[in-house]
Amino acid sequence: MTPRSTDANGHGTGGEPDPRAELAEARAAEERDDAHGSTSPDKDAENAAGPRPGASIPEIELDLARTREEFAATLDAIEDKLSVPAHARRLKASVSRRLDRDPKPVVAAAAAGTIGVVALVAGIVKTIRR
Repeated sequence: MTPRSTDANGHGTGGEPDPRAELAEARAAEERDDAHGSTSPDKDAENAAGPRPGASIPEIELDLARTREEFAATLDAIEDKLSVPAHARRLKASVSRRLDRDPKPVVAAAAAGTIGVVALVAGIVKTIRR
């Protein structure tokens, strides 16, 4: 494998940007933003790690409870996205709604799927008998 040649700006001559140059540019932009006093979302007081300076114990407990609720909601959303039964329920509900509105496309899709499965099984049986 040969290394890509780069132009004076650190970009590949094939039109593809050099990842090292992009990283250096991003770091330079971050340093400029930090020098001008702008804050990124992960550096503001709301998202900072640890309790806020001067926060009372009830405020800290409230923040902990809120964080636990957000974390639980995030975990529930991830679990729902990865859950096969949940996807099956949503698909069934979607098909039922479509069938109620206009049954022709659903019946056509079911017929095409059935024909596909029959053709697949016939092909497998034919291959095995050879």
